[in-house]
Amino acid sequence: MYTIFIDESRSTWRFWWRKNELVKNTSKYFVLSGFMIDANKILCVEETLKAIKIKYGLNPYHEIKWNTKYKEIDMEYSQIMNMKKEVMEIVKDYKNSIVGIIMDKEYCYKNKEFIKDHNDLYSLALHLLMERFCMQITKSKNTKVPVMLFADSRGNDKNNRLDKNLQISYLRAKNMGTHFVKFPNFCDSLIFVDSDYSAGVQIADFCAGAIFRKYENKDDTFFEILKPSIRKHKNSIEGAGIKLYK
Repeated sequence: MYTIFIDESRSTWRFWWRKNELVKNTSKYFVLSGFMIDANKILCVEETLKAIKIKYGLNPYHEIKWNTKYKEIDMEYSQIMNMKKEVMEIVKDYKNSIVGIIMDKEYCYKNKEFIKDHNDLYSLALHLLMERFCMQITKSKNTKVPVMLFADSRGNDKNNRLDKNLQISYLRAKNMGTHFVKFPNFCDSLIFVDSDYSAGVQIADFCAGAIFRKYENKDDTFFEILKPSIRKHKNSIEGAGIKLYK
């Protein structure tokens, strides 16, 4: 069985419909990233992530986030940068395991009539991500192996609506497929977990952060570490493992 863990960097919100433009000081891009791994290997990932946390004096059972400020966890700047690099290196042994979808928010809201709100934007990103992972599974000829998709739960009454909307988006994508591929391997339900207890979701968060940093800030420091594990087609990540939707 394959497990796919997803997380995002930045929000799909912050578009001013009256002025038809992004709200000032919001990010240009929204990134959705996924990390796919054989379920038999997830324990190895968990143990490696715990060891990194212990090395840097952190609680191995508490979540570390890409956007955590180094002062918040009593670290020096150089320490948190080194820790991020070590977390990125966890995925280096898992080829074709990373997919990143980069959505140009202003382009999507202005030019795609079917994108009416932030839920539609997220739904499209999820659809594109599932398509690429399904293509990878089909390529490996493991067409009958089930796939379970895990996402971070928002965990409160207000944001549970976002969970429900994401579940609907997932089911719609699963049932529709795309022009290129259907999604027969994916289980019926998207599984929400507390990222505090999911090494896979934490890895997906770091992957999304590294990808966002490259495209939003033109800084590929961490992206270059991630790059060997990004899905490729004909030796290229463009369009295969990295989809820039603009």
